[in-house]
Amino acid sequence: MKTLSSVVVVKQPLDRVWVTMRDRLPELAAALDDIESIVVVEREALRPGSVRLVNKWQSRQRIPAGFRDHLGTADLSWLDRNLWDDASHCCTWVIEPTVLTDHIRCEGSTRYEPAMGGRGTRVTFAGTFDLAPGALGTFAGSLQKPVSAFVESIATTVIPRNVRKVIEAASRLIDAGS
Repeated sequence: MKTLSSVVVVKQPLDRVWVTMRDRLPELAAALDDIESIVVVEREALRPGSVRLVNKWQSRQRIPAGFRDHLGTADLSWLDRNLWDDASHCCTWVIEPTVLTDHIRCEGSTRYEPAMGGRGTRVTFAGTFDLAPGALGTFAGSLQKPVSAFVESIATTVIPRNVRKVIEAASRLIDAGS
């Protein structure tokens, strides 16, 4: 099991960052070099102050040619299922990749807290990524380690980096007054 983490502090009030991240995520995809699009697939108000969202992320990155036949696709995308709780300013999430779906577990939370004497927001992203043993059994022995390293590198570097970039993009969007 690998851990994912990122801490970002921006000079924007907590409530504005919270609402922008929850309600305008698809607009922020343009700030992410390796993301082609983010589409809201489902949105449901569960009770006052609680929203469940399902977003589909489509990566610009493609699965390397040597791995495509084994995985059955060239595209890299995932669903992000999350629950936003206004009272705690915490978003809990589960990421479901479109490849190796039954073999990957990725989950965690993103907490939004006041910072800089209330003039800013501290966003703490923390989670885990687990690639089940034997998940890459369709690959010949010598390919299992490189494929495993490829999958783990996406989770442990790309996801936290994108969290940082999207929060910084939210801050710029707030600054722009849109």
